[in-house]
Parts: sequence; structure tokens; C-alpha cells
Amino acid sequence: MRVTLPRTPAAAPQMPSIAEVLKSKDVEDPVNLWVHRPLAYWFCRAVFHTRISPNQITLLSILLGLAASLCWLMGNPRAMIAGGVLLWASAIMDGADGILARARNSQSAFGRALDGAADWVVGLASVGACVAHLWQTGHHALLFVLALPTTLLTVLQFNLFDFYKEVFVHHTRLDKRREGHLLADVERMHASESVQRGPWYVRWSMRLYVDYARTQDRIIDDTNPAAQQLLRITARNEASATLYRRENLASMRIWALLSTAPHAYLFSIFGMFDRLDLYIALRCVLFGALTGVVLVMQRRASERTLRAMQGSRADYPNG
Repeated sequence: MRVTLPRTPAAAPQMPSIAEVLKSKDVEDPVNLWVHRPLAYWFCRAVFHTRISPNQITLLSILLGLAASLCWLMGNPRAMIAGGVLLWASAIMDGADGILARARNSQSAFGRALDGAADWVVGLASVGACVAHLWQTGHHALLFVLALPTTLLTVLQFNLFDFYKEVFVHHTRLDKRREGHLLADVERMHASESVQRGPWYVRWSMRLYVDYARTQDRIIDDTNPAAQQLLRITARNEASATLYRRENLASMRIWALLSTAPHAYLFSIFGMFDRLDLYIALRCVLFGALTGVVLVMQRRASERTLRAMQGSRADYPNG
């Protein structure tokens, strides 16, 4: 007589380790690496086996950021503290969506577009609330005037960091496929029937993604053409990874300090103490000077790296 043994159920997928879902430790600033990312990781671990999606976490990030802006518009001491806490929580959720997507291997072009749209919405809302609060509280007019150039400078820094982070990860993490998209890829996705016939929020997010990619492309073309060529080199190996890391790590560390994460927690802290005026001055003067320095460093590093790779075409052919 044949005996049928009960079938052993397949093991449920487990949350990968934090090292597996981080893009690279080299592209993170210290606070993000040791505070934001671990908190985001433990949140993702708690919701890994639920139906909560990365895009829903992105929407949560937007709601937290908008709530923070409303608190700063209220402007009383308790509201300023609450706004800082909410903005910090929004920044943590902004990193959690990507971690969960990588953990589930469910990255998508729309998810990346929605994440970029979330940054724009939260950024504009929080900066607008900051400016309104400074106007209401009567801080020095010069600081109010500096709000616009500071915002433009911050947008430039975020664009540059995002680009150089993707190039760095592409060349140094041989175990990862490129998550970012070239401009031509983004334009193709935006023109696809699935996007054009999709819901309004899909079309809107992809429209922002196209505009963001075009702006980023123009900035890199104007400031560092060699970096564009490096992004298009598809062949990678251990030697090329070592070369790229050696030539570009110092500038990558500085780009990380100018990224969204330090902006979020510094903005939050200065907001809690109701000294947003000091943050605007710090971001405009100190971070502005740092941007000028790292732009020169990065251009030289990219040119050295490209020359070395082009000089060894057998090992590093252009893709």
C-alpha cells in the first residue's frame, strides 16, 4: 500500500539582512548609515510579511511631510517640535520604501518615479512652511531673501548626489544591477501605452520623473561630461571596481553629506529649536562652498577614471 506523506509547506521568504538591501555603505552619510537606515530596516522587517507595499510607504512619507509642514505653519513651540519629529519620520519612511522594494525584489520605474515625486512634494511643502514661518516671526529680511537661492542650491545638490550615487554603485557593487535609468529609458517609459493610459497619479509621477531626468542630464552635461560616459560603461569587473572606488570615494563621501538625509535631519533639528533662519544660512553659505569644492574634485576624479578605463579597453569596453 502506497503511503502519501503530508507535503511540507514551502518556507516563507525571509527579510534579507540590512547589508543586502543597502545600495552601498560608501554612498551613505554616517547618521543615515547608523540611524536612519537601521530604523527604516526594522520598520520594513516588521511589515515584510504584510500586504503593505513600498508605494504605500512612499505615500506615508508624503503624509508625514505634509503634516510636518502644517505644524510649522502653526508656528507655536509645541508645533515646531512636532513638525521636526514628523519631518524626521518622513525622511526615515523615504528610505524604507526602497529597502522594502529591494527586500521583495519588486523595484519598478513607477516606484522610483513616485519616490522622486514624494521628495518634491515634501520638499516644496516644508520649504514653503519654513519661509512662511520666517515671515510670520519677523526674522531678518536677508534670511528671507536667501530662502530662494538656498532652495535652488539644495535642488542642485540633490540632483548631483543622486547621479553620482548611481554611478558609484553601478561601478563598485558588482553584485547589484543598476537601479537608476538613463534619460532615454525614462522617456521611453513615459511614452509607453501603460503609462499614458494609466491613472492620473501614474502619469503625473512619470512626468516629474522625466523632467527630473532631463534636468539632471543637463546639469551633468554642463558640469562633468566624463561622468556621463562613465555611466554608460556597462562592462565591470573587480579591477574596474577597485579603480572607481579609489578615484571617486573621497568626493562620494562629500556628496553624501550634501544629500537628502543630512538635509532632512538638520532641517528637522533646527525646526524643533525654531531656528530655521540659522539652517538657511548654514545651507546657503557652508554647504554652498562645499558644493563648489566637490564639483571640482568630482570632475577631476571622473576624468582620471575615464582615462584609465579608456586606456584599458580590453578590460573596460564601453557599453
